[in-house]
Amino acid sequence: MGKDFFDRLGTAISRTARELGGKAENLYESQKMKNRIAGEERQIQKIMAEIGRIIYKRYLDGAPLEDAQKILCEQIDQRMDKIADYKEGLAGVRGRKICPSCGSSVEGNASFCPHCGAACTVREAEEDAGDVVEAAAEEAEHTEETEQTEQSEDSGHTEDEDGSDEREEQAEAAEDAGSCEEEETAK
Repeated sequence: MGKDFFDRLGTAISRTARELGGKAENLYESQKMKNRIAGEERQIQKIMAEIGRIIYKRYLDGAPLEDAQKILCEQIDQRMDKIADYKEGLAGVRGRKICPSCGSSVEGNASFCPHCGAACTVREAEEDAGDVVEAAAEEAEHTEETEQTEQSEDSGHTEDEDGSDEREEQAEAAEDAGSCEEEETAK
């Protein structure tokens, strides 16, 4: 009886080992095939990316493209512009700037790129030119009105073709000139 038990136990263990070995072999072969599939898919992705690079280069060279291809290339341009802006912003935060030739990050006060030797512009602080331009425009306007008033006073009292009185116009011009002077003194 003990011998039968051990024989059956041995047979069960052998059968289980064979089944496990078969399953392990199937699992190994299955994984091997999945790896091969994934490898081929990666190669396809590389080839597709290369096709995209070729089409984009044609776009840059000005070759005619289909509308869908042209739209995708324009989207690439937009994204590249955003990346350039982000890089420049990042460099600015760090007190650096981007070389216009090679795109490397260089010191903010560098006149030339240490990587490619290209000239790098040095940014100067912008002045608030708006006030100067506005003041000059107001001054020119005021001067023109003053000249018109002086010319009117020299010509004397006359009536226009439509019958309006020139003195009324002179008075209005003088009032306008006075309001310009008041605005300038208020500033």
